[in-house]
Amino acid sequence: MIRLTLVHLTFLGMGKPPAAVDFSPGLTVIYGASDTGKSYVEEAVDYMLGASELKSIPEDDGYTRILLGLRVSDGRSLTLSRAIGGDAIEVFNHELREVPSEPADETLKFKHNAKSKKNISRYLLTVLGIDGQRILQSGRGNVLPLNFRDLARLAVVNDTRMADQHSPVLGTRNPLNETREKSVFKLLLSGHEEPERPAAPSNLEKQFGKGKIAVIDHLLDESREKLTMEANQSQLRERLDRLQTSLGEVTAAAVELAGVRTSLLRDRRGLEEIDLAAQQRAGEVQQMLARFGLLKEQYESDLARLQMVGEAGTLLGYFQAGACVFCGAEPQHQHPEHHVAESTQLATSVAAETRKTTDLLNDLLLMIEDLEDQAADIESARAAREEQLTLNAAELHALDQRMQPVDTDATQLLNARSRVENELALHAQIEQLEDLKATLSTVAPALPVARPDGIPAADVADFERIIHETLEAWHVPGNNHVIYDPTDAELSVDGQPRKSRGRGMRSILHAAFAVSLARRNTARDLIHPGFVVLDTPVLTYRRPEDPHEENPELMTADVVENFYRDLIENPPGQVIVIENPTPPASIRGHAAVHAFSVDGSARQGFFPPRDRQ
Repeated sequence: MIRLTLVHLTFLGMGKPPAAVDFSPGLTVIYGASDTGKSYVEEAVDYMLGASELKSIPEDDGYTRILLGLRVSDGRSLTLSRAIGGDAIEVFNHELREVPSEPADETLKFKHNAKSKKNISRYLLTVLGIDGQRILQSGRGNVLPLNFRDLARLAVVNDTRMADQHSPVLGTRNPLNETREKSVFKLLLSGHEEPERPAAPSNLEKQFGKGKIAVIDHLLDESREKLTMEANQSQLRERLDRLQTSLGEVTAAAVELAGVRTSLLRDRRGLEEIDLAAQQRAGEVQQMLARFGLLKEQYESDLARLQMVGEAGTLLGYFQAGACVFCGAEPQHQHPEHHVAESTQLATSVAAETRKTTDLLNDLLLMIEDLEDQAADIESARAAREEQLTLNAAELHALDQRMQPVDTDATQLLNARSRVENELALHAQIEQLEDLKATLSTVAPALPVARPDGIPAADVADFERIIHETLEAWHVPGNNHVIYDPTDAELSVDGQPRKSRGRGMRSILHAAFAVSLARRNTARDLIHPGFVVLDTPVLTYRRPEDPHEENPELMTADVVENFYRDLIENPPGQVIVIENPTPPASIRGHAAVHAFSVDGSARQGFFPPRDRQ
């Protein structure tokens, strides 16, 4: 499957220096102060991909043309050129970063037109090799060709939509477009376009209308035999509501206990890391004590030898008057001061060396004493940590025992809910069969309602698994059990719908949705443009405060750090992230980073300052 990569975005104007930003084929991060043009970059990219308008800002005054460089995965380079406020988009079959001096290779309209190829949507779809793919327009079954804007809404997410309560699938937030948007997502997940549907039943289907009634009667009998509960649909719905309430309470308790367990495990890892470092330090101290012990023995041996030399000199008369013990001369033949100088020099040398060695030994003894104190402190701290680890293990064991009945209750409630839902499904099936029978008994058979949410269950489960893996890689708190409901296009995590979560969690879940879709479809060679632009995916995310923490931390640096690490280590394609805070220093050298109006940054914003224009 062909993919596109964004290369650069460049604004040009007469007498104006170019305003440009280059994009990495992997991860690009644009961050900095507010009102510096970060979000304007995302809006301009979307504008070049066929959006109808680009809201003007004071900084773009005097700039008249935008260039968007693209690289196709087959090796081609393209440049899209569009005037600010213009309807036409020019295409150049090479990389371009300045005002073109030659005519464009293609001139296209920005608005999609299924009957003409002279528009940017059909052009980009042709480049990707998916032009003409059919999607469902409405429940009546009429289909229409895919529009590139349908893909762009899933790949380029502005800050408003990032935290919006609407489903990431429903990008336009217009109920009239819901069927089409669900059908587009079905196409991306399954890779299968909508089939052509007949406008009305054929004559053959009309002839068999009555014969189908007997088949429906047989299906009705089978469905009624499968009913196991003596309750009507209203009673079953009430029972289901009660089960949902109980399940919600049990789930909340399980989430709370899981949070406590995570905290205990985090504490245990911290103690084990400290203990490992302490063991390494204790080993170093013992090695130094062993070496210093050898040195101490050497010093003591040296002092013993010096003492022996002094005592031997005294015994042999080296330090007495008379015949010279060095040369044998008698006193009358010795030079004045001869014997005194010789003996004094030797005694002085012995005394000096003794003092020097004694001083070194004393210093060494002080160091040995300090190291022995350190070893004692390390052992004392180790014993205290051992007690903490034992207490931690006991708390984990007690917590696991508390979680067992909660898990059992959850399993029983889920099983009960499944049985009730199955009963309701059978009742609904019976109603549908009875309605169909009534229809067939009077009129010719009608076309079944076209459903854009008929995504194969295996594809839905696969997508849910990849979102779960993404959330786990980002260290988002919770079990991150993901459910996607194709009927209402709602994403739920740990039993709670995304739309009911806080603004920060909605943003991180939308980012995980977009990244996981790109990652899955790239790996499986399914339809995707090849790039993702995320405006403010993790800025507003805050972790739940710990009531036992004296000064709770508001920003979850762990999620931010792992968000960027995952995009670098497991890239879903090209990703452009726009944020306010400074990204982790660890991404330097692994991503293209553009800082706007921060300390040490090379530029004040996307557009050059007016005094430099």
